[in-house]
Amino acid sequence: MASSNPASTADFLLDLLEVASLGPASLDQIGRGKRVRLALATLETEGLISSAPEGGVLRYRTTPAGMAALERRGRVPGRGTILFTDIVGSTEMIASFGEDGAHARRQRHFDLLGAAITAHRGREVKRLGDGVMAVFADPAAATACAADMQRAVAADADQLGLRIGVHTGELLRDGDDYYGTTVIIAARLCDRAEAGETIVSETTHTLSDEAGDQPVRPLGALDLDGLSQPVTAYAAVS
Repeated sequence: MASSNPASTADFLLDLLEVASLGPASLDQIGRGKRVRLALATLETEGLISSAPEGGVLRYRTTPAGMAALERRGRVPGRGTILFTDIVGSTEMIASFGEDGAHARRQRHFDLLGAAITAHRGREVKRLGDGVMAVFADPAAATACAADMQRAVAADADQLGLRIGVHTGELLRDGDDYYGTTVIIAARLCDRAEAGETIVSETTHTLSDEAGDQPVRPLGALDLDGLSQPVTAYAAVS
């Protein structure tokens, strides 16, 4: 793959490896440009990623050799940013629209969230009742995604409330799922948020390259259920 800047090309390849290390990534999540496709072909030829169709979509995974390459270059594949969402007022929605009407509105809501996750190259890990859990290689992408989610939901005709929690840290993996303290913190921050509010940990706020692009309100050190130490956090201000 030709480039006038070998260093930037190497960083680009590592970026793709890092995205693929967080789970099976599709071209919608990685990107469909010519440069991306050439880079993926290079990585696969070198045995650093593998690809296989899943559910009719070609998905890429970082191989053990690719993981080792990330570690040698200071990229920790076990680190990422977790984002949790939750619908506010789902019980009232069922009371107003019935089970079928609520289901249709919930599905529309999830479609909006999924579009934002894909646009910011995250991966939806799973749905949990009225919420979504997503993972991102880049903290800035996660915070930008959260902002887009809030804007999309606020503008939607169904007028559902949305709360979001975001935290960055080490991830423990079980197949395509994640668990551990980082996941717990993100979930608890989501629980503390009000409708229309996103709460990010200080870690995510500090690491995000775009932290200064969106105003935040300091919340101080929050005592979160199940955690022995408080977590310093910020609320994103719309």
